Amino acid sequence: MTMDYSCFFNKLTMKRRPSPLRELHDSLNIDASYVLMGGGMPNPEMFPLKSMELTLPEGTKVEIGQRDLHIGLQYQSTRGLAELITFITSLVKRLHDPPTWNISGCSGAHCITTSCGAQDGLYKTLELLLEDGDIILSEEFTYPSMIGTSRPFGADVQTVRTDKHGIVPESLEALLSQWPKPEPGKLTAGKVKAFYCVPNGDNPTGIRYTVERKRAIYKLACQYNFLIIEDDAYFFLEERPLTQSFLSLDTEGRVIRLDTFSKTMAPGFRLGFATIPRPLYQKFNLSAQVSTQGSSSLSQSILMALLRRWGVDGYLDHCERVCEFYANRRQTCERLARKYLQDEAEWESPSGGMFLWLKFKRLTDSSPLIMERLLNRKLLIVAGSEFSKENGVQSPYARIAFSLASDEQMEKGFAIIAEELKKIHDEKTD
Repeated sequence: MTMDYSCFFNKLTMKRRPSPLRELHDSLNIDASYVLMGGGMPNPEMFPLKSMELTLPEGTKVEIGQRDLHIGLQYQSTRGLAELITFITSLVKRLHDPPTWNISGCSGAHCITTSCGAQDGLYKTLELLLEDGDIILSEEFTYPSMIGTSRPFGADVQTVRTDKHGIVPESLEALLSQWPKPEPGKLTAGKVKAFYCVPNGDNPTGIRYTVERKRAIYKLACQYNFLIIEDDAYFFLEERPLTQSFLSLDTEGRVIRLDTFSKTMAPGFRLGFATIPRPLYQKFNLSAQVSTQGSSSLSQSILMALLRRWGVDGYLDHCERVCEFYANRRQTCERLARKYLQDEAEWESPSGGMFLWLKFKRLTDSSPLIMERLLNRKLLIVAGSEFSKENGVQSPYARIAFSLASDEQMEKGFAIIAEELKKIHDEKTD
């Protein structure tokens, strides 16, 4: 099937034109044979760094020589360093094998571009899609930055009933069926543009979508002509085996997949990547040309020095170690939650990610506990209301991150929560 993407672009996106200087730079495979008298590129002789040496956790030294450092300190392609794109392409092929890559002449074949992290990828994606009156579908509790990005564009975030496996397809279909199935190349009468989810280790709920759930949602996306934004920042932190992605099911070119190196390498790199159907990818990069001009070349060079050494297999081995580390943190968090809050809260055990999503049994709203009592005791967790599309809504939920605090700090934190809950209950009975 040939997808018509024109109905997804907002008016701003339709007005975008290539940046002449960036387009010239991006379109050429510039090498040493070129005489560079076109762009305003600084002379490397004036760069203040000539080499760098990295020390890995086991003590191994990795040197970034003058050639790689000059590349990292110079303007580069909006898409990203060619060597890094090649690595990411191999990684995506290994993990997801997008069906559009195996369909000859597919108009929606996926392309890869770097981003300044998954958040940057999400912003640029929503910026090219959303405008007044559009609908983006999501879970009952969802990533606040998605809501915060969507609203200024005039879009309405509509939530759908959710269980421990994500959006319930029957509830999604019931919402969509209020409008007739659209003609090819048209949106629903409700202007549903996209479905958004964090399918593994969901932020905040820890939900992990099953592949059966993904297939059902993808089928509805085809029937009602909307896109799927798969924001999979916690993919590598999941229990193995890893679940088949929306991207791996995408035969039509309607999945936008956002990945990041923030959770597996370091957020300070400010590096992620987006795997996007070609027509959307072209518009995505037009936005990047006149904003970030691509992700940090220096971060890409430093990261590539490690990835070149490891290869895809070595990177995946590293991700396994990262997953094991957070699995241990998760087990500690749950053990302490049972110790201190067994009678006060309930939760589903997350299979990955960085968060435990609690529901307090005897509170209708967790905000006073969290924003007053716990904050006064210098304990930071997040109230469930922060993940709702409705401002000021009451919620008995809370998100507890287990990624950073030590075992001793977590024990102290859960003890404080239990103490403050007891005070609340005692005050009510006085």
